[in-house]
Amino acid sequence: MSTPIVNSKVEWRESVDQDVFLNDIVTAAKPVIFKGLTNHWPLTKAGADSNEALVAYLKRFNVDNDVRILIGNDGIKGRFFYNEDMSGFNFQEKRGPFGMALALLDAYRGKPSEPALYMGATSVAKVLPGMEVDNSLDIVADVPPHIWIGNAVTIAPHFDTSTNVACAVAGRRRFTLFPPEQVANLYVGPIEFNPAGQPISLVDLKQPDYERFPRFREALNHALVADLEPGDALFIPPLWWHNVESFDPLNVLVNYWWEPLTPITGSPLNGLVQSMLTIGHLPDTQKAAWRALFDHYVFSAEPPGEHLTPEIRGLMGALTPSLRDQVNEFLNNKTDGSR
Repeated sequence: MSTPIVNSKVEWRESVDQDVFLNDIVTAAKPVIFKGLTNHWPLTKAGADSNEALVAYLKRFNVDNDVRILIGNDGIKGRFFYNEDMSGFNFQEKRGPFGMALALLDAYRGKPSEPALYMGATSVAKVLPGMEVDNSLDIVADVPPHIWIGNAVTIAPHFDTSTNVACAVAGRRRFTLFPPEQVANLYVGPIEFNPAGQPISLVDLKQPDYERFPRFREALNHALVADLEPGDALFIPPLWWHNVESFDPLNVLVNYWWEPLTPITGSPLNGLVQSMLTIGHLPDTQKAAWRALFDHYVFSAEPPGEHLTPEIRGLMGALTPSLRDQVNEFLNNKTDGSR
């Protein structure tokens, strides 16, 4: 069964420079396809020649460092997910040399009951040093790339806290995307226990169970589809949910993630989880009061300390490493019991 029909397609462009990308597209925070963005890459050209040429090209750079490989039997139909009672997962994890992942893909190809294999988010600089130089992307200069390799597999809807440019190098992929405000209609599993580090939707897009997940129909009303051919790239804004299907015996994707503020601020997801603990269990009246404070201090478009002179704004001051140190000192003092 195919993915439910989604009528809205992601906007696409044929070319874009770094200035337009950073100042227009990233700030608009909507998914965009860049057609043929990596057609000039030697990696993409090798994939267009043949799977054998692609593998040979990868092997030119391979230093055979260990990678994480997920393997599921043919019974999972390529969908990496939880097991039936959600006490674990429906795949096994192995670690081994990068070359082993390529060899397994070759060995599985064409078998009647082909196991699902997936190697995700692997540092190019670590396992294929030098390849990032020959296959660079101007619009994301200085962002280190990661490589994803597998056969025909499906990754459940999930979000990334990073800004993301995903480049399809070999094989066809379909991204089904949902805006962040659809989270309540996606029926998300545990935040802290999930297949790949990020919470995922429990809905199987190929076979949606509308009795168990009735609000998913509303999520589909807001979904966007991006079908990528080799050479195409997709911009995914932070926190946009995306289901990823790859369709061919060998699929390769290179992506670029970046979070410019995280080195100073720490992970926003950590802030969410902490708030779930400290605020999420309060009575409704208190949660409403805290919502007002969050709206003022966190979500307001107007800086909350504008009525104060810069030198006395303290924790409401400009974002700098010094502010981070002030926040940590404030929190440490609170932990010590001071008021």
